[in-house]
Amino acid sequence: MELQSQKPIHPTIRKCMQHLDVIKADDKTKQIVYMYMESLLRERDMLVASKQEPIESQIHN
Repeated sequence: MELQSQKPIHPTIRKCMQHLDVIKADDKTKQIVYMYMESLLRERDMLVASKQEPIESQIHN
């Protein structure tokens, strides 16, 4: 499955897509897995960002 996008594909997602090619998963399955993994990365990034409060807010608390 060739995914063409503006941003680079995360290495873990790329490896997963390669594994799906090896097991000859259909395109719909690849799309579902890709979208799920992307959503997990977004959730992780939001969690990390929310834990990194600006220093100003830490001073005022």
